[in-house]
Order: sequence, then C-alpha cells, then structure tokens
Amino acid sequence: MLITAEQRTELESLIELAAHGRALRHEHDNPTQASALNDLVSSHKELETKKTEAAEVVEKYRAEVAEHAGAIEAQNGQIKKKTVELNDGTGLTSRDLVNLQGEIAGHEERVAELEEAELGTMEELESAEAALTEVEASLAEVIASGRATQTAIKDRKAESAAELEANSASAQKLKADLPEALIRQFEQNVAQGGPGAAILNGPNCRACGQEISGMAWKSMLLEDPNQTYECEECESVLLRKG
Repeated sequence: MLITAEQRTELESLIELAAHGRALRHEHDNPTQASALNDLVSSHKELETKKTEAAEVVEKYRAEVAEHAGAIEAQNGQIKKKTVELNDGTGLTSRDLVNLQGEIAGHEERVAELEEAELGTMEELESAEAALTEVEASLAEVIASGRATQTAIKDRKAESAAELEANSASAQKLKADLPEALIRQFEQNVAQGGPGAAILNGPNCRACGQEISGMAWKSMLLEDPNQTYECEECESVLLRKG
C-alpha cells in the first residue's frame, strides 16, 4: 500500500509510540522495584522468625532470674528464721545452737551460690535483650523500607498508567490520519502480540526476524520508499527505511 510522505511520518511516529507503549506496559505490569520488594518480604519473614526465637530466649532467662530471686528469698527467709531461733535460744542445748549456726551458714552459702548464678543469668539476659533489640530494629527498618517501596511502586504504576493513556490518545490521533486497511492490519498484528509495524533497514522483518528473499528485497529497494508491505510470517506492517 502506497502512502503519502505525511502519512509515512505519522506511521513512523506511530511505530515509536507503540514501542514506547509496550515499554510502559511492561514497566506497569512488572515494576522495577518488585524484586526489591520481594527481597524485603523475605527479609521480613526471616527477621520475624529471629524475633520470635530471640524473644523466647529473653523469656527463658527472665524466668531463670525470677527463679533465682525466689530461691534466694526462700533461703534468706530460712536465715532470718534460724537467726531468730538462735538469738532466742530458749530450750536449746549447746549442740542445738551449733547446729543452728551450721544451718544458717549453709543457707548463707546457698544464697551466695544462687546470687552468683543469678548474676550470670542476668548477664545472659542482658545479652539476649540486646540481641532482641537489634533484631527489632532491623525488622523496623525492613518494614519502613517495605512501605516506602510499596508506595513507590504504587506511585510509579499510577504515573505509567497516565503515560499509557496519553500514549494511547496520541496513537489514536495518528491512526485517524492513516488508511483504514493499514490500521486494521496494524491492530491485528498487535492483537497477536506483535509490534503492529516495523521499519526495514535490511532484508529481515524487524518485527519477527523473518528473512526477506533477496529478490523481494531488491524489488523493495526499487519501489517508492512510502510503499508499505506486510510480513509474510507475522503479518506486521513494514515500511522501508527512507
């Protein structure tokens, strides 16, 4: 189909718009930050697991500290009780007094052991709490980054949707000035997943890669540069480079 020089310019513009539209559609449907968001989701799940594990360790040491404190309190209660008995001394023999002193010393020794164990557990608890705080801080960062990335993706999708709409409007204006048969062929190819039209700068279809026979190509070179063709393989509109 032979078109005018003005129509050739419009067809070339339509080809560029179609290519840009495909790029926009791909970006809209496959956000560039989608991979980063997936990585953040994975990190979030991993950190949630670590947080749960770290919190369990913290609770374990807190329980041990409480257990030590309870045991120390019980021992101190016995010391207090035995000390009262010792100081009273009513009805006690010398041996009883010695035994009481031994019991008090035993309880005091046990208190010292428990306090040492409690101190060690408290140190472990401090480390566990620090580890939990670190995980929580990392988790907070990932959550913040995830929200920011989601917002960026949403905003860019909105922008690309607006650009697609503008691209489509511009394409429609160009199509209105081109022959109906050519546009029908163009849109049929687009419906099949093709680019609609392509510029030939050699004996190969730029839409599907199909090789054009040497004889056909030589014939094209002798024809008017505003002549359009149809690819025998993909049926896209072809226009020889001027």
